[in-house]
Amino acid sequence: MKQVYFYNENKKFISYDVIDDAAEIPANATTVEPVDSNGVGLYDPTWNETTNSWNSLTEEEWKKKYTVPEVKPEPTQDQQTLAALTKQVMQLQVANMQQQKVNASLIKQLIDLNKGGH
Repeated sequence: MKQVYFYNENKKFISYDVIDDAAEIPANATTVEPVDSNGVGLYDPTWNETTNSWNSLTEEEWKKKYTVPEVKPEPTQDQQTLAALTKQVMQLQVANMQQQKVNASLIKQLIDLNKGGH
């Protein structure tokens, strides 16, 4: 059994398969593995019939070709309104807790004053 590597009409690597040792290698395939001299896979390998080897993009070329810039979606008007209202509710909750502490302190002072007045 031998492994063959297939390429399309543009000579771009598309897949691989295992065939019988006696089987004829298809016209759009090779037994040359698309790896570099260290055995590391290539970036966007393309078959070069002249040199009987695979050409590759550099990592930087590949990233430039295939990296899609991140698009951050703009929040809708409803989402912006909801966020503003949520912020207001949180601020009111904090203010309410602070007011409860002030009220408790004032009640304690009143109780202490009433005890001292009798």
